[in-house]
Amino acid sequence: MKDTGLICTVCGAEYPMGPMFHGCPSCQETGTVGALTVTYDYDAIRRGFDLETWSPNWHSIWRFRDLLPVQDSACQITLGESDTGLIRPRRLQETTGLSHLYIKNETTNPTWAFKDRFHAVSISMAKELGYTRVTASTTGNHGASAAAYSAAAGMDSCVILCHPESSELQRNMIRLYGGHAYVLNDRFQYLDRLITEYGFYPSTTMEPMPMGTPFGIEGYKTIAFEIYLQLARNLPDHMFCPIAAGDSLYGPWKGFGELKKLGLTDTLPVMHGVQPAGCNPYVRSFQENSPVVMVHPDPQSIALSIRDDVGGRPALQAMYDSEGDATDVTDDEIVEAVKLLAHSGILVEPSSAASVAGAIKAAAEGRIKSDETVVCLVTGSGAKWPEVMADLVDEPASIEPSWETIRTEVGL
Repeated sequence: MKDTGLICTVCGAEYPMGPMFHGCPSCQETGTVGALTVTYDYDAIRRGFDLETWSPNWHSIWRFRDLLPVQDSACQITLGESDTGLIRPRRLQETTGLSHLYIKNETTNPTWAFKDRFHAVSISMAKELGYTRVTASTTGNHGASAAAYSAAAGMDSCVILCHPESSELQRNMIRLYGGHAYVLNDRFQYLDRLITEYGFYPSTTMEPMPMGTPFGIEGYKTIAFEIYLQLARNLPDHMFCPIAAGDSLYGPWKGFGELKKLGLTDTLPVMHGVQPAGCNPYVRSFQENSPVVMVHPDPQSIALSIRDDVGGRPALQAMYDSEGDATDVTDDEIVEAVKLLAHSGILVEPSSAASVAGAIKAAAEGRIKSDETVVCLVTGSGAKWPEVMADLVDEPASIEPSWETIRTEVGL
């Protein structure tokens, strides 16, 4: 067995691999929420490791199988996720003055979001553990991806509990994939019942809120592995991630750490978590040097996907450990970043653009040196949020315009 089991990110207690979805039992006894994560025999992996097995010729997350938890290859579900681009948009370089600013473009995954990495591992693990039914709570991207991978895995049932402001398009995607989509204000009450009373597998965030899976964030590690390869076996100096539950930051951070454990790098990037100013529990917690994430009352922002009122402790600890920070940006700054990316040929939802807005702010404040390498994680396509995209367009396309109107608008 390449993996040695599960380990608590708070107290370090170790457990055998298995369906542990309520967090660390030892921490529960003290009233603490301790998230579990997969741990591996890194010395054994290092002795037999061949970097050439990570060749991109295998267009699947499972080329990184040495550091993924699913043992049975028959359970390794894929829809062709991973191999996303690492690009340097000209407009962003001009805006920030950073010549080595990259975008990790996760919008090109099968359901157009980085969540596909999560569910490729999470639902493969569900299959290996013998589950036939899956559930998840979502603002949009997470649920659509869970439904797609449940379909690919041949699950008997997939129930997705959707935020009231979730995109109708994404709810339709869930149904087309064969899942059941339900719009609810209080999603956790039914999530808990489906898991505890009816034996559904929770393809949910890492830290229990109220249930969590240790397995999905293993897919996010592969973002770090790809960045390492795309930067010619180097790591960035800084990485900016939009965060809600925080898995999107902790996953890559864990991946960078495993590269170091394998002796493939001596350095680690500084991790920056970015949130909207109207919902910034990590920022408040970081400013007060809190060991846990505070609750933000009445969260408000255009960036629905990262508008959670609280988050997971592992991401906060990763920012501390990397000597990074949590920063917030206004909705206006997020919208400006959406438009800058669009003018560079990349259409993202507002939540995804928060990382870019955070990097622009950091550059303006002199927190990044001009020669440093910076990677911004953009997580989901704007095409999945047509209502939001319509609101961001200055004016709709003209219908049957006169030639004079065209000449005037184009400036001919």
